[in-house]
Amino acid sequence: MYSNVYQGEFVNIRALIKKKEFERAYNLLQKISDKCSEWYYLTGLSAMNIGYYDEGEEYMKTATTMEPSNEEYSHAFNQYNQYRNDYNQNSYNYNRRKRNEPSGCCCCCGDDCCDTLCQLWCADQCCECCGGDLITCC
Repeated sequence: MYSNVYQGEFVNIRALIKKKEFERAYNLLQKISDKCSEWYYLTGLSAMNIGYYDEGEEYMKTATTMEPSNEEYSHAFNQYNQYRNDYNQNSYNYNRRKRNEPSGCCCCCGDDCCDTLCQLWCADQCCECCGGDLITCC
């Protein structure tokens, strides 16, 4: 599975990851020079969990490529890809209504709410033009 030289360190790093000490694990991994598939997998896992998503994805991909029969690696990589695809789909759909509605309403709580909010905003603007203020926070 991985180099005997670093076997003990990888066990310790897995323990850190299990305890959600991702940054410590990542920093320890950076000190290892023998970059086997286990190194790529653990580095990718820790990198993703501290927000280095692109770097983490590349490391996970490399680990999976180096050991395609390793179910742990391929499962984690596929799970990340599914999460990323779901995120991309959700972000695409976010405010989709705004892009598709001629009124440009971006409210997701229903037409009545949008109409009421737009009417209040317009009334506030008209009131302010005449020196008044219908809604003080706007």
